Amino acid sequence: MGRWIAIGRAPGWDDLKRFGAELKDTHQWRIDPKTTITSVYALGDGRMIAEYHGPSQAEFDEWLRKKGWNVESVTPIRFVARAGDIWNVG
Repeated sequence: MGRWIAIGRAPGWDDLKRFGAELKDTHQWRIDPKTTITSVYALGDGRMIAEYHGPSQAEFDEWLRKKGWNVESVTPIRFVARAGDIWNVG
C-alpha cells in the first residue's frame, strides 16, 4: 500500500466545530476496507495536511474533492519515522 500527503486549505476547517463535524465519524476516514485517511492536521497558517494510506492516489484525490479542499500538492511518502520506528513506504 502506498501513502500520500496532501497540503491545502479546506474552507471553514479553521473552526474546531466544523473541523470536528467533517472528521468525527469513522466513515469520514475509511473510504473502503483498504483505503484510510490516517491523519489530518490544521496548521497555524490556515493550511491543512492530510495523510492517506491506500492502493492508489485516485481515492485520495476524490476524498479531497468531496471535502472541498483547495489542494496545493499531493506527494507520495517514501520513508516514515514515528517514535523511533522507521520504515520504507515506497
